[in-house]
Amino acid sequence: MVEAKNSLENDLMNYEDKWVAILEDEERVVGSGDTPIQAKAEADANGYSEVALFKVQPFGKYYVYPL
Repeated sequence: MVEAKNSLENDLMNYEDKWVAILEDEERVVGSGDTPIQAKAEADANGYSEVALFKVQPFGKYYVYPL
């Protein structure tokens, strides 16, 4: 089981394998979706245009990227 260390990590537990839009200064999720476009659209609809987008990877899996 993955344990959250702060409120953002706790929020992200609800978005496994999803794209999320977060407010960097407040560290909270303001949009989500299956694609970055959906996450950004939800953030815009919620009144947030300046967001950071990233994908929450599936829990319990590890990824190694070649350099």
